Amino acid sequence: MTPEFRTMRIEAQPIVGIRATSTMDGLAQVMGPLFGEVSAYIGERGGTPSGMPLTIYRNADGEALEIECAMPVAEPMAGTGRVRAGELPGGTVAAVTHLGPYENLRHTWAALTEWMRSEGLEGAGAPWEVYVTDPGAEPDASRWRTDIFFPIAEATSGTSTAGSV
Repeated sequence: MTPEFRTMRIEAQPIVGIRATSTMDGLAQVMGPLFGEVSAYIGERGGTPSGMPLTIYRNADGEALEIECAMPVAEPMAGTGRVRAGELPGGTVAAVTHLGPYENLRHTWAALTEWMRSEGLEGAGAPWEVYVTDPGAEPDASRWRTDIFFPIAEATSGTSTAGSV
């Protein structure tokens, strides 16, 4: 399936998450336990998840990635200790849906950033992935859906655009 790129406006969304540093190869081992901890935190404090788990890519410095494993919540919640309260930004984003195993996500990311470059869209903030399909509920990795969002500078966003490679 050919990825379909688009720009869209999204509303700000409260989240709670935990930041961590990892290498690309170590992401799977880091992310699972962090999502479990965030989910438990939300439940213990009477919060309500309002979407699927997501990873925000805060910084990449050589081999090290600074990530935040988070969950959107229906209402803002306070953070304590390792769990931080935050917000996904509202505004214009470049977006694409990836279908398939996580190890192939890098190809979709590369295609998205190339499409942004070809459209004259400038990144303006930390991008994130939303894991729409729960691998525990869907064992067939070819059916896993991950939505990728990359905030873009408003001055370059223009109107909604779609395209594919």
